[in-house]
Amino acid sequence: MAENWRQTVTNVSEHLFPGISYYNPPVDDYFIKLGNEIVSNLPLQMSLYFNVIFFPIWVIVTLLMLQIKFSCLSMLYQIIILVVVFVVIFIEAIRLYLGYVGNLLEKIPELAGFWILSVLLQAPLQLFLLLNGSLHSSVLEKVVQTIMALFLIVQLFTGYKALQDAARHSAEQFHITQFKMPGFPSNLELRTKSD
Repeated sequence: MAENWRQTVTNVSEHLFPGISYYNPPVDDYFIKLGNEIVSNLPLQMSLYFNVIFFPIWVIVTLLMLQIKFSCLSMLYQIIILVVVFVVIFIEAIRLYLGYVGNLLEKIPELAGFWILSVLLQAPLQLFLLLNGSLHSSVLEKVVQTIMALFLIVQLFTGYKALQDAARHSAEQFHITQFKMPGFPSNLELRTKSD
């Protein structure tokens, strides 16, 4: 009875999750583990997730406060603040998309683009909005801008680590596939044929 139940659970599991019955970590060799290793960075993904949730709040607060204080600014700062805010909004949307795609799909070009946009464009613009005293920022603006800057700082460090891990993993996969002999069955193929 127990063996019949076990076989039924195995069949249902195999139907729902194909290939699950062939997974055996202690027996798998290094090559199979490396091919299935997930190198997405969880802290980066969490930071991106909360940043995506917070981004609309930041946009609403920034645009409302910009409308309120716009007449108090000099003509030069009116032009500068308009350009900076709309460039930051545009870059942030692209940056968050590249971060999501690069991290979850482990795509190095997208992850590198995310990190470069963060370092070269977003960080200076966010710091300008946070630290410039001539913008007459309110307390609410400073709080919201500080939260965005903290997200950016966390994403700079975790994004760099994720980029390193993805590049290392990609290089290891390349070297392993380079040394695999064509026509020679792997341990996984041998195991599935014997079962």
